[in-house]
Amino acid sequence: MTLLYPQALWLLIALPAIWLLGFAARGDHAPRRLLASVVLRSFTLTLLILAVAQPRLFVRDEAVSVVYALDISRSIAPASVSGALEWIRTANASFQPSEARYLVFADRARYVASADDVPAVAVSSTERSDRTETIAQGATDIEQALRAALAGFGPRGERRLVLFTDGVQTRGDFLRVLPRLDAAKVRVFAVPMQVATERDAWVDAITVPEGVRRDEPITVQVKVHAQAAMPARVQLASGGRRLGARGVNLRLGLNDIGFDVALPEAGAITLTATVYAEGDAYAGNDTLAETVWVGPRPRVLYVDGVPESARYLVEALRAHHLDVTVASPEAMATGEVSVDAFDVVILSDVFVQGIGAKTVGKLEAFVRDRGGGLIFAAGESTYGEKGLAGSGVENMLPVRFEGKRKRRDLDLVLLIDRSHSMRGGKLELAKTAALSTLDLLEARHRLAVVAFDAKAYDVVPLAPVGNKRRAEDLISSMTARGQTSIYPALVEAQRLLATSKAATKHVILLSDGITDQPAASGGAPTAAEIQAAIRKGREQEMRQQGIPVPPPEAAEPPLEPGAIEAIVAELARAKVTVSTVAIGDKPNIGLLRDIAAIGNGRGYVARDDAEIPSLFVSETRRLLGESLVEEAFRPVVAHRTAVLAGVDFDHGPPLQGMSVARANAFADVLLRGPKERPLLVTTHYGLGKTVAFLSDVKNRWSGAWIAWEGYGRLWAQVVRDCVPRADVRNVALRVTRSKGEALIELRALASDRSYRSGLSPSVRITAPGGTQSTLVMQQVAPGIYSARAPIEAGQTQPYRFELAEGGGVTRADLREAGIRALSYSWSDELRALPVDVAALRLLSERTGGAYAAPGDEIFALKGDGGRVPRPLWPILLAAALALFLLDILVRRAPWASRRTM
Repeated sequence: MTLLYPQALWLLIALPAIWLLGFAARGDHAPRRLLASVVLRSFTLTLLILAVAQPRLFVRDEAVSVVYALDISRSIAPASVSGALEWIRTANASFQPSEARYLVFADRARYVASADDVPAVAVSSTERSDRTETIAQGATDIEQALRAALAGFGPRGERRLVLFTDGVQTRGDFLRVLPRLDAAKVRVFAVPMQVATERDAWVDAITVPEGVRRDEPITVQVKVHAQAAMPARVQLASGGRRLGARGVNLRLGLNDIGFDVALPEAGAITLTATVYAEGDAYAGNDTLAETVWVGPRPRVLYVDGVPESARYLVEALRAHHLDVTVASPEAMATGEVSVDAFDVVILSDVFVQGIGAKTVGKLEAFVRDRGGGLIFAAGESTYGEKGLAGSGVENMLPVRFEGKRKRRDLDLVLLIDRSHSMRGGKLELAKTAALSTLDLLEARHRLAVVAFDAKAYDVVPLAPVGNKRRAEDLISSMTARGQTSIYPALVEAQRLLATSKAATKHVILLSDGITDQPAASGGAPTAAEIQAAIRKGREQEMRQQGIPVPPPEAAEPPLEPGAIEAIVAELARAKVTVSTVAIGDKPNIGLLRDIAAIGNGRGYVARDDAEIPSLFVSETRRLLGESLVEEAFRPVVAHRTAVLAGVDFDHGPPLQGMSVARANAFADVLLRGPKERPLLVTTHYGLGKTVAFLSDVKNRWSGAWIAWEGYGRLWAQVVRDCVPRADVRNVALRVTRSKGEALIELRALASDRSYRSGLSPSVRITAPGGTQSTLVMQQVAPGIYSARAPIEAGQTQPYRFELAEGGGVTRADLREAGIRALSYSWSDELRALPVDVAALRLLSERTGGAYAAPGDEIFALKGDGGRVPRPLWPILLAAALALFLLDILVRRAPWASRRTM
C-alpha cells in the first residue's frame, strides 16, 4: 500500500485541538457523552486526513490480454487456417479475455479488427509485395510477426501470444526476439498448423565439391526431400546437355543422390536438377538450378632427372585432362621455369644437388605458404650421398631416406687379415672394401680398422668418422706380413667395444680362416706351441722398442681349444655381432661360419677376390638399413582413400623395385611394399600437401605398370588430391543464399599470408534482368569483408557477383577471385517441410508458455500480470461520514442523553 499525497499526514497535528476543546467544555456536558464525542471526532478527523492522503492498495491484476498471430503463408493448408479461426472464436467465448487482438502474417505482419476479417486480407503468391496492405504468401517471417505482436498488448493484464504456424522460417530468426518477449513478460503458446501438401517431393539442394576444376571427376550430390516414400527419377543437366539420370526409391525425409560427372568447361556453370516423383502433389518445386564456379585444369610441373623418360607419366596425366609441363632440374634451378605458375610439382628421379638450395627454398614456400602440392617419385637418384637424404626437399616429404636411417649409433670394427696369404691383389681389395665401408658411414658413426697377422694392430683407432681423409690414409698404408692368428684380433675387438654405448656394435672379420690359434675343430699346432710363438713375437717387438720383457712366469697361460668360439660367445653376450667374409683358394669355411653363427652375424664367401668390396658394402648396408629393394612385388593397400578409388592393385602388374625409407610419425601410408615397407605416403606441409612414391614412375621399376589402365588413373587421382584447395587462395570470393538474401564474403590475404585489412572492396551484382548495382563491402574481421543483398525467388536466370577494381582490389585479385553466380528459381516457401516441432517447443518453453496447449492452460492466470492500485479514499471517506453521524447520534439522541446523564 502506498500514499499518493503523504504530506497530508501533517494535518494529524490537529488532533490535540479536539481534545483541548473537549476539555474546555467539560462543565457543559456529561463526562461520558463528552468523552465519546471526542473519540469519535478524533477518528473522524483521522479518516478524513488519510482520505486526503489517498492511500492505494496494490492487488493482483486478473485481466488477460491476448494476441492471436496466424500464419497465412503458402505452406499452410487453407483448412488449417479455417480451423485456427474457429478455435479463436471458441476461446474468446469460453475464456473471455479482457483484451484480444488479431495478427496475420507471412512475409510481413498486419493487424485486423477481428477473426472474421482474416479471410478478407489482401494476399499475393509472390515472395515480396510492394504494397504495404498486401501480404506476400511466398515467405514466412516469424521474427517480424513476434515483433509486431509485442506492440499489440495493452498496458495491463497477463500477456498471452497464441501463435498459429508450422514453425518453418524462410526469413528472419525468432531467436532474436526472445529477450524482448522475456522483458515484456509475454508467454508464447505455439499451436501447430497443417502443411499445405502431404505428398510432395522437391530438389532441396545441389552440392558440388569446393574448388572444382575443369574435366575433374567429381560427385555432384542432389538432395531430394520427400514427404513420403515414393519411386522417382532424378536428372542432372548442365545447360542443354544431360549429365546423368537415376531411378531411385525416395524415402521419407532427405535423400542424397550422387552423380559422377566431369564438367567440361571453366567459369560459371549452371547445374539443373529435376525430380520426377510418382504421385507428386506439386510440380512447382521439382526443378532447382545451382550455379558453380569451375576453375581451369590443374597445372602440373613435371621435373625429371632423365627428361627423355618422362613421356610415360606425361601421356598418362594428359589423357586424364591435366595440363603438364616437362622441365629439367637445370631449368628449374636457373629460374627458367617458376613453380609459382603451377598447382603441383612432380620430382621424379632427381638429384637434389641439381635443383639448388635457392630453388628448394622457393619450392618450400610454394608448398607451405601457397598450398601447392609436391609429389616425389623415387629412383636411383634417391640413393646414397647424391640422393635426397638430409636435404631440404626431404624435410617437406612424409618419409625419411637412407641418410636419416643411418643416423642411429653404430660402432663398427673391421678385422682385416694382413698375413702373407693376403699379399698382392687381395690386400688391395681388402683396403678398397674398408674404404667403401668408410664412405657409407656418417661423421657421427665410429669406425676402427684392425689389421692382424700373428698379432693385432690398430690401423684406425675406434673414433667418430669425422673427417675421413686421415682414416683413408691409414687404411691405404697397410702392408702384408706374418702368419694368421685370429684370436688376438677378436681380443682387440673385444677391448675396443668394451665401453661402447652404441645401439649397434658390430665386427666384420676378413680372413681365410687358416689360423694358428686352436679352435674347437682342432688344428695342426698345439696350443702351447702357438702360445709360445705369440710370446716370442711379442718379446722381440718389445726389445726393439726398448721395453723390458716380463719374466716367463708372467706370461699368459696357454690357450685351450675352442678359445675363438669362446671369445665370440662373450662378444655375443655383450651384444656385439660378428660377421665373416671368407677369402682365399681353400678357406676354413667351417670355422668362419661357426664364428658368424655364434656372433649372430652373417657368413659371406667371396667367389673371387674382386667381390670382397661388394661384400663389405652389402654387410654395412645391412647394418644401416637397405636403401634399394629390387624384386617383384604387388603393392598392398594400407589405408583406402579416394586417392586409390577404382585402382585394383591385387590384379594389376607387379612393380620391380623400390627405394627404402621410413614414414614420418603423422604421415598417412596408403600403399605398402615388401616387408610392410611404406610405398605411397602422404602428409600435409603447411598449407600444402606432399606425397612420396618410393618406386619410380617410368620403365625401370614400373615397366609393367606403364601399359596398365590403373597407372594413369592412380597418378591422376594423386595429382588432383594435391591441387591447392579453394580456401588457401589469397583472394577468395564466396556467395551463399541465406533465406531471401545473398551473403557475399571476401577473404583477402597478402602473398605472405598476412591479412589485407583496410580495403574498401566493391562487388558488382547483375540481376537476372540485366540490371547492375554495386555494393560496398564492410570489413567484419581481419582480412574478411562482407555484404548482404536482397534477391528475388522465381528467377530463371542466376544473379552474378564479381569484384570491382579499386578500393585496394587489383586486376590480379579479380582474376583470382573469379565470378560467382547464385540461382534462386523458386521460393523456400514451396518446400513443404513438416512442422518444426523443436523450434516451436523452444519458442514456447523459453517464454514460459507451452507447445500445443489446451485453451484452459493458455488462459489460466499465472500471476505475472503485475499488480494494479486500488484507491482506499472512498472507503476512508465513507467511514469518516459514518463516524460523524454516530457522533451526532451520541450527542443528540434522547436515549443516549439519558444513559449518559
